[in-house]
Parts: sequence; C-alpha cells; structure tokens
Amino acid sequence: MKITGISLVIASQQLLDQVSFEIPEGSLFAILGPNGAGKTLLLRCLAGLLKPDQGSIEGMPEPLAWVPLSHTLPFGFVVQELVLMGRYASHQGFVQPADVAKADAALKAVGIEKLSGRSYNSLSRGEQTKVDIARAIASEAKVILLDEPFSNLDIDAVLHMIRLFKTLQAEGRTLIFSHHDLFTVGDLATHALLLKKGRILGSGPLNEVFTAAAIATAYNVRAVFHQHEEGAFVRFQSITADSGER
Repeated sequence: MKITGISLVIASQQLLDQVSFEIPEGSLFAILGPNGAGKTLLLRCLAGLLKPDQGSIEGMPEPLAWVPLSHTLPFGFVVQELVLMGRYASHQGFVQPADVAKADAALKAVGIEKLSGRSYNSLSRGEQTKVDIARAIASEAKVILLDEPFSNLDIDAVLHMIRLFKTLQAEGRTLIFSHHDLFTVGDLATHALLLKKGRILGSGPLNEVFTAAAIATAYNVRAVFHQHEEGAFVRFQSITADSGER
C-alpha cells in the first residue's frame, strides 16, 4: 500500500501536511506521535472515512475492517450479534452455521466468549474494544485498521493482544493501528510511522523509526534503550525536567 502526499485541512487548519509512506503487506504497522499529531485523522483517511484534500492512497483493499475507539451504540445489540455483523459480506443478512462458527472462534481468540450474550452497551470500554477487535477478526478482512486498540486495556489484556496481533500477522493479515504506548511498541510493531503536528518525522522498519533521536524530537523525552538476556526494553526521561525548564 502506497500513500502519497496526503494533506487534510479542517476549519482552515492544516492537520495533515504532505504525508507519504508505504505499508508493507503482512506488517504490524504502528502510527505513532504525540497528542494532536494527526494519528486518528490519518487512520480515518486510510479507512475511507475521511477524504483528504490532496494526495492518493494506492493498494488499500475495499473489503477492510475498521476498529474505532469504543463507544456507546444507539441500539442494544448483544456481543454475538455485533461480531456476526463483521461477516455481513458473507451472509448478506442470512446467517449460516459457518458464520456463527467464525464469530465464536473470533470471540474465543480475543478471550471474551463468555460475553457473547451480553449487551455491548453494558460492557466496560476495554471489553467493548475486545468485541470490536473480534468483529474485525471474524470478517476475515486481510487489512484491519484500529484506532488506539490498547487504550482501555489492562496489562494482561495488552499482552494477550500483542500475541493475537502477531498470530493474525502470521495468517497473512496487515494490521495498521494508531498507538500511544511507547513502552509496548518494540514488542508489537514491525513497521512504524512517526508524526508530529501532521508531518512525518520518519517511516519504515521499526528499528529505523523508533530511535532515541526521533523520540526526542516527537515527544520531548529522552529514550534510553537497554538490552539484557531476556530481551530489550526502553526507559524515558523528561528533557524539560533535566534542563531545569518549567
């Protein structure tokens, strides 16, 4: 997938400015950046929910899955009904046993099969996020776009989702997601795009984008990477605090 020169202006404000990058097929692609960087706006452009003022998006398939931030629905759908909606392209309103099996398998993969009969609106934000991810999985779409999918999850659920995302990647799916938790990026993404104020600071393989210099520029923090026998981790220090600025 190739994105070229995407620009977006809303209320006379330039929110995305000539954004160009490529998303390799079968990647776990993280869109990173501080608040106000344009992560969600860019993701919505990729999903076809926003039309950019300039630029082009090539190679994005029409049948894709979209996972928004969790939200209250106007109708009292139960969990299994919502997950089955992800298979509408297959059943066209006439649900077959195979569709139910796919939906149940998706619920099990996410770890929420016990919630299948619950009302979506009765769930916590984290549980709603899991339902939305299960719906995307059940759709069998090759490309899944997710807006901050870990924002309402507890740490055990985050670790489960990291494993699940890698399983989906191994099945040949491409996952594109906005992400704010820098501590989990290294365990999760294969590729990344780093934004600040609607402009690209870097894109490509994660180890080329997620660097101390780029993090300092984007987030105004100092990143210190550590290696040990069990793997790698990163710590962050405030540049402003270190410099004595207030």
